[in-house]
Amino acid sequence: MNTEAVRGIDTKKKHFLGRRAFALFLFKRIKFSLFLFGLTAIVWYSERWIRDPYSGLWMDYGAKLLLLFGLAYLALIFFRTYLEYHSYTYTFTEEAFVMTYGYIIRNEIAALYHQIQNVNIKRAVSDRLIGVSQLVIVMAGLDREGHHTQIVLPGVGKTKAKLVQKELLVRAHEQAGSQSNPAQARVS
Repeated sequence: MNTEAVRGIDTKKKHFLGRRAFALFLFKRIKFSLFLFGLTAIVWYSERWIRDPYSGLWMDYGAKLLLLFGLAYLALIFFRTYLEYHSYTYTFTEEAFVMTYGYIIRNEIAALYHQIQNVNIKRAVSDRLIGVSQLVIVMAGLDREGHHTQIVLPGVGKTKAKLVQKELLVRAHEQAGSQSNPAQARVS
């Protein structure tokens, strides 16, 4: 019987974040663009209160310049978010869970199954609104500050996060069992 069918996730392929992750990444970056558009609206609306025709003309140019800058910045944010969204991948190998991210500098982090202590699912308010979760893999060992080493996989769909959590915990349990009894591991 196929173990992937039982567990509910295909462990032989590379996985990408869900479509909602793009909305999450965009939501985190779009705030300054919204501020620029609000400032543009204030400048455009305030030109009606100015009696001097030259000042009104400069306010009109200022509003158009702010609008142009805001649109250019928004396009840059969309492009950067798209690249970040497509750069996150994760896969299951025989020995480790491997996460890859980064669009200019590619980073690859591997979590050996026998070092996984816990797999947590975090959902902030913004995550719940969009329908995604953060998967936090807590590893054995400490970092430089004395905290447990963690791998954070952002923007995973709620259902898929539970499937990945279950798969990681099953593999961690299997690895821990084979590490404690090497004779049993050779027989299997």
